[in-house]
Amino acid sequence: MRIALAPLTGLLAVVFTVVGFLLLGGTPGADASGGEVRSFYAGHESQGAVSLYLLVLAGALFAFFAARLARDLHGPTSSSGSWLHHVVFGAGLLIAVSFWTGASMILALLDLSGEPGVSDGTLQSLNALNETFFVPFLGGMGMLLVAAGLVLVRRTPADALPRWLGWVALVVGVLLFVPWVGFFAFLLAGLWVVTTSVLLALRSGGAASVDAQMNESGVSSGHRRSEID
Repeated sequence: MRIALAPLTGLLAVVFTVVGFLLLGGTPGADASGGEVRSFYAGHESQGAVSLYLLVLAGALFAFFAARLARDLHGPTSSSGSWLHHVVFGAGLLIAVSFWTGASMILALLDLSGEPGVSDGTLQSLNALNETFFVPFLGGMGMLLVAAGLVLVRRTPADALPRWLGWVALVVGVLLFVPWVGFFAFLLAGLWVVTTSVLLALRSGGAASVDAQMNESGVSSGHRRSEID
């Protein structure tokens, strides 16, 4: 069975995200002092640089995954809900921009922590903004999951994603908008993206193999008919 590579961008996006955050380690909290912020980022310059580039790549990969998912969801959508795939793609773009904005703030912290002329108050304010910058991530992922879930639970043809994946998307997508639950729901959303990415890759690859076999059969039949004629 062939495996389609484009859907695996979702899997890679999640992997890059996890590795990126693990590399940076435990960043100073939102209430950390400017001195603590300066000391941390000045001592984690290399890890921070790799981390922010991984997050930039993760954002781009999420956008590609959302585009591929939106294309696959557009087929089984009924005419009354044919706009939902646009929400999926738009949410993917929002997630990508959120990653790039977060990476930009990490870059600023890395650069400014080594500048003696930058006050501790500036670093403290920037760090507080960086540590509390999660609403766009939750909102974008919530929109993506709810829209995808609505499509999947309405109609599930043989070549589409399973209906149960749609129900999971709806539940997790709604939880992303619930205060104090959103962070844990975001972790579940990452698992949903990985599962969907792999299923899309396997099913798309299998469908491509069937089409190729049918085309080969058609060509062979055409040759036999020509020989008979």
